[in-house]
Amino acid sequence: MEKLVNIRQVLERAVESNPNKTYLLFKDQSITYEHLDRYVNQTANMFLELGIRKGDRVALMLPNCLEYFYLWFGLAKIGASMVPINTFFKESEAAYILQHSETRAVIATPEYWTILKVAIEQANLSIEHQLSVGGQSTNTLSYEQLMQQCEQTLPIFDIKIDDEAAILYTSGTTGNPKGCIESQEYYLLAGNRYAKHLGLSVHDRVLTPLPLFHMNPQILSTMGTLFAGGSLAVLDRFHPSTWWQELKDKQPTFFHYLGVMPAMLMGMSAQPDDANHPRWIGIGAGVPPTIHKAFEERFNVVLLEVFGMTETGLNFCCKLNDDRQVGTACFHKTFPEYEAKVVNDNDEEVAHGMIGELVLRGSDPENRMRGFMHGYYKDSTATDKAWEGGWFHTGDIVKRDNQARFYFVDRKKDIVRRSGENISASEVEGVIHLHPAVMDVAVIPTPDVFREQEVKAYIVLKPGYTVESVSLSDIISWTELRLAYFKVPRYWEFRDSLPITRTGKIQKQVLKTEKSDLTQGSYDRLINQWIS
Repeated sequence: MEKLVNIRQVLERAVESNPNKTYLLFKDQSITYEHLDRYVNQTANMFLELGIRKGDRVALMLPNCLEYFYLWFGLAKIGASMVPINTFFKESEAAYILQHSETRAVIATPEYWTILKVAIEQANLSIEHQLSVGGQSTNTLSYEQLMQQCEQTLPIFDIKIDDEAAILYTSGTTGNPKGCIESQEYYLLAGNRYAKHLGLSVHDRVLTPLPLFHMNPQILSTMGTLFAGGSLAVLDRFHPSTWWQELKDKQPTFFHYLGVMPAMLMGMSAQPDDANHPRWIGIGAGVPPTIHKAFEERFNVVLLEVFGMTETGLNFCCKLNDDRQVGTACFHKTFPEYEAKVVNDNDEEVAHGMIGELVLRGSDPENRMRGFMHGYYKDSTATDKAWEGGWFHTGDIVKRDNQARFYFVDRKKDIVRRSGENISASEVEGVIHLHPAVMDVAVIPTPDVFREQEVKAYIVLKPGYTVESVSLSDIISWTELRLAYFKVPRYWEFRDSLPITRTGKIQKQVLKTEKSDLTQGSYDRLINQWIS
């Protein structure tokens, strides 16, 4: 078989193998491989007519939609680069991405052009081409009209495996987002490994509710199903109330999740038909260990924990035939294409069972960075720091057992350092989350003059419960019975909701910076009173 060196070859090989097979399902629409390729070619020709060429960058600010695929693959086929913009971003955040990435064109739906117009004006940017999808916006061109006028065939372009395919921006929890330079190879390797290690075939259908601007649905769900010749069902977003019906309608063999999703579904009222369906397989990360087993039993599913990052691609996945350590946050062993170890703050490897930072590198001695990003765009200092010592520092705290299985503990920045003890925020959250009145919880560190840091918990109650009807002392007692005394939060605060990202992750940085004194408005368990 000819060696695949770019995304175009993966797509066109799948089209050639089964042109009339349905590949994409979105809402009530279904698109075959052949029709997908036609729309992609028309979109690629549209870009060429606009003057977009190999190496140019085009920003996309779109909700989940079929057009996202046409635009992404259209750019990939001519060697141009996609710059996705998080649809939760405000004007200043979008302006930073546009300016930093030096994009030549911007494509968005009318709702996001409201934000982008202000962003472009505030940053005094000169964007050559501004296109709208799904309706007209002031002073923009219609993507649909331009695309439909273009040819359905496309010349061959010289696109190499190391050519830039995208700049994917990280969440920017410690400053401005960092732009990860992703090559054509990044997409090929991640998709191929996902399909191979999970055993995907032409008979599989993967369902994802995750936003297409995120690396997960790009390098896993999309590229993986293309490699396997399967199909892909995309939801506009995660809807807890209709989630199981969506799966029954779309009939996937695999679905993707983030940890917040099982937690939300587990908090809903039990129904007689919760397990009345084929045994679906979920692929994701961050399911609270305390509900993992109970969730699988209640909903007749298997949840396979994986590990990957925008910077590193997909590196670990617990497989069906593995000795799964359910309820332990175990994402099992590294793929053979990677090496991993656990180190302390001095980059010294720690003993099995001890916690430390996960560091990674490729197993190919000729190219340890194969499958990783090419670096942070315009930030060689951050790139060098991440790769210090020849290993990529993930910022995740893990532990490893004597069977080479890895267990997630927490993000390095989510470890609370209290009186010399390392406390995992996610462990504390998992215990509190099990209280019958708690819908959601976030745990953060608060500065403390004596103990370095103290633990603070933000609580969101389930519908039907109120601050007046729920005893905080009962939630505290619940926690005290299940955690060592030093892990129990000192400070507690009720919230109507928690700030979250488009991918459902709690924005702890918002919580950490919204007050100059994080104890204000909290209940102090130590002195048994509220702090005004």
